[in-house]
Amino acid sequence: MKHLIFAALVMVGIQAQAQTNSTRIFKNAEGCTVTVEQRRNGITLDIEKQGQSAIVGLLNDRSSGDIVSFCANAAVETDADGMLTLSCDNQNNGGLSTRGQADLIMSGDTLKAVRVIGQVRRMFGWKTDTLIVCESLREHGSR
Repeated sequence: MKHLIFAALVMVGIQAQAQTNSTRIFKNAEGCTVTVEQRRNGITLDIEKQGQSAIVGLLNDRSSGDIVSFCANAAVETDADGMLTLSCDNQNNGGLSTRGQADLIMSGDTLKAVRVIGQVRRMFGWKTDTLIVCESLREHGSR
C-alpha cells in the first residue's frame, strides 16, 4: 500500500499543477542542480548533472522511498552523521533486473550532498546506467 501511495506521490510531483508545500533549489559549482519539493506525504528530489537526471522520493516518516527507474519501495537507513540511504537489490523492473542506491547527506534540514547510482543486470553482470554525484550543494532559492 505504501508503494502505491508513494508512486502516486512521484507522479503528482512530475505534473506542473501539482500542489507543492515548498520547493527548494540546491546547486554546486560543478553544474549540479537538485530541486527538493516538500509535499503532504513526503519529498521528491529532482537531480540533474551534465545531462544525467534522477528522481528520488522519500515518505515523510522515512519508512520507504523510491529511486525512479531502479528501486520501488527502497529500504531507508539513517546514520548518526546525517546520511540517509535508500537502497534496493535486484528488483524486476519492466522485464529488467535493476538495483540502486541514493545517499543524501543532510545538515539539519539542509541538503549538502547527494549520490545516486542505478544499475541494470546484463548478460555479463551489473552495468551502471546512472551515476550522479553532487557535493558541496548550496541553497539557491525557493519557489
